[in-house]
Amino acid sequence: MRIPDGQLRTVLDPPSTEWRSRPRLRDAAVLAPLFEQAGADHVLYTRRRDDLKSHPGEISFPGGGREGGEHALACALRECEEEIGLAPAAVDVLGRLPERPSIGGFYVHVFVGRLAAVDDLRIDPGEVAKLMSIPVAELMREERWEWRSVTRGHVRRQIPFFAHEGEMLWGLTGVLTQDLLARLGRSPA
Repeated sequence: MRIPDGQLRTVLDPPSTEWRSRPRLRDAAVLAPLFEQAGADHVLYTRRRDDLKSHPGEISFPGGGREGGEHALACALRECEEEIGLAPAAVDVLGRLPERPSIGGFYVHVFVGRLAAVDDLRIDPGEVAKLMSIPVAELMREERWEWRSVTRGHVRRQIPFFAHEGEMLWGLTGVLTQDLLARLGRSPA
């Protein structure tokens, strides 16, 4: 399944660079990278190191917190360069997804971009354990997703989980992936 970039641009929000901040939440930005392999689109994720203080071992999109006066897209691209060695010029930014609050106190701004290649990426071993990708066609299969009730503090939420090659995609990254899938035409489970 290869989705034409023109089609993606029509279903995503325009890739504006402004922050849509929320009170009491710190701004952050991530990139949901798409790339083609063997004629099919894949989504690229990072697996965070197991010894990190925040979200150890979790699957995530490359990204992080705002620094200084940088705009939202600059933040996402800077973090991608730091975490996975992705040069900003190597990304064709296609659009945005809705912002989401994280349990860590961030308001996460989400950009979707097309990568021409992933062979030359290099991870920051201080933060990223490995790169992993999941075919969009697999992510679109509703039966592959499981929704679990998760309680944090006094708040109970339904969270999406997706098992892939011994790893578990879940939490906010699972929600952001669901947002992307909804834009691609899959109805929420």
